[in-house]
Amino acid sequence: MADANGGKRAREPEPATRNGSRAGGAPSTPRDLTSPDLGGLVRPLLEALAALADLESTYLIVFDWDRHEQEVRFVFSAGETQVGEGHRIALPAELSPEAFPGVTRSPQTIARAQADGLVARRLGLKTYVSVPVTAGKHHLYGMLCGASRHPQKLSETVVGIFESFAAIISEHVVRLQMASTEDRVTKAESQLLKRARFVAEAEHRLKTPLTVLHGMSLTLRAHPHDLSDSARAALNGSMIRHIDLLSREVEGLLLEARAEVRMRELSPIDVDLGPLVRDLAAAFDGLGTSHRVVVDMVSEVAAFVDPTAIYQVVGHLLDNAIKYSPSGGLIMIRVSQVADSVSIDISDEGVGLPLNADIFEPFRRGDLQDGRTTGVGLGLHIVRDLVEAMDGTVTARRNPKAGSTFTVKVPSAHLPKRPSPEER
Repeated sequence: MADANGGKRAREPEPATRNGSRAGGAPSTPRDLTSPDLGGLVRPLLEALAALADLESTYLIVFDWDRHEQEVRFVFSAGETQVGEGHRIALPAELSPEAFPGVTRSPQTIARAQADGLVARRLGLKTYVSVPVTAGKHHLYGMLCGASRHPQKLSETVVGIFESFAAIISEHVVRLQMASTEDRVTKAESQLLKRARFVAEAEHRLKTPLTVLHGMSLTLRAHPHDLSDSARAALNGSMIRHIDLLSREVEGLLLEARAEVRMRELSPIDVDLGPLVRDLAAAFDGLGTSHRVVVDMVSEVAAFVDPTAIYQVVGHLLDNAIKYSPSGGLIMIRVSQVADSVSIDISDEGVGLPLNADIFEPFRRGDLQDGRTTGVGLGLHIVRDLVEAMDGTVTARRNPKAGSTFTVKVPSAHLPKRPSPEER
């Protein structure tokens, strides 16, 4: 892309990933400052500024202090001066978030260290004005700028309007920052509460078999010769069962811990679900003669997911469907695109969901009446966490006649990518 002088841009933005971060790096600007609310406020202000000041272009430059770059975030152009929205160039090395430039009224008066002057000089502007936009009292957020190729004198009134509009943007940015902080605090508190409940439940589940084992071992030690052979055999059998139970509990907790680590390392990409779902269906269809696993989907449905995570999610739901369908029957996998998401429905003809129970909570299971199901009730909890980590949702419902249906919804890969902070 060329600038107004026909020269090439100093630097093209790097490819952005779906979550708004640059490839190989952290997000350059917090998402709370790139929300539609900010553009909804700034764009009308830029248009009003251009009309009031009779300028060809007005724009907001935002500073990325992590990468020490500046980005032309929002632009309004009414004449031949075309400032490229999304244009990024390096900041002067000596500029810092605490270095507040003053008001600039002409390209000739721009100090070399003033960041917005780099854009002005590159565009060969004859009329130029910029005022700082702050985020709080001690942090430079960016510059509100106006420009034309034709020389003209800007009055104090025009400069005052720019300063007033910059103050409006500053206040809005601060409100967005505060709202984002509150949101992060609320989410963190919710996560801590969930983790505390999980740890408490895990402690209870581990403590019970340990207490029983401890009591039995004391009995055996206290009465090494007094117990009958049948009583000793009963104690040994009970200890083995409780050791097996304890082993399953520990394995489940380790599985949940490994899943939590994985959730922090997800790498979503565009994935064609066809081969993945059909391979899983073929594998589970061959597990027994009493279950049939059928896939219903069009030739290609692509989702934006982590391949390993979605494989684990679908695989567990299929395993769950077979586990809770002791009499066999049809297990149907339907994959379809719905609006901006991909829906994966897995239905079985089994015992159905338990009533009045959140099966996605940790340690919750819908046991079969004969008690043949195994596990500690963490599988669906892990499924939910993995799906939500991919910006998706998972729900479950009882079927009208028999069995259950689990519905996983994840982002579609066919719609335009959500814009990254560099693209907004």
